[in-house]
Amino acid sequence: MDKIAAANRINEFLKAVVTHGGLHLKYRIVVDPPALNEWEKPEVYVDFSGPDSALLLDRGGELLRALELLAFEILRLASGEHEKISFDCKNQRSLRLKELRMAASVAAEKVRQTGTPYHFGAAHGSPGVARRS
Repeated sequence: MDKIAAANRINEFLKAVVTHGGLHLKYRIVVDPPALNEWEKPEVYVDFSGPDSALLLDRGGELLRALELLAFEILRLASGEHEKISFDCKNQRSLRLKELRMAASVAAEKVRQTGTPYHFGAAHGSPGVARRS
């Protein structure tokens, strides 16, 4: 994947979405950003801000994730290449990772105390969760 060409295609796509969608958003596209955390090192990072940021983050970030998935499709990325592109808004990815770490820590402590397995509830957007039409 040519990172510069990918960033340019993402820019064209987002410019059209923001303009034609009437969204009050700004975005910054960074090629080869610093690592986001110990697991994520995308080649292209897109960070959104602006008055309509809440729209991207509503319902568990569905719109933000949808835009990212559309970018994968536009770039024709195989599923194994999805980690090369990362969309974020108001540091949502980092906050969600901290949330997941906290839940894992609490679950691990319960397992240590009780000796019984801990079962997490279904994650938002996972295949077993019914979707609204």
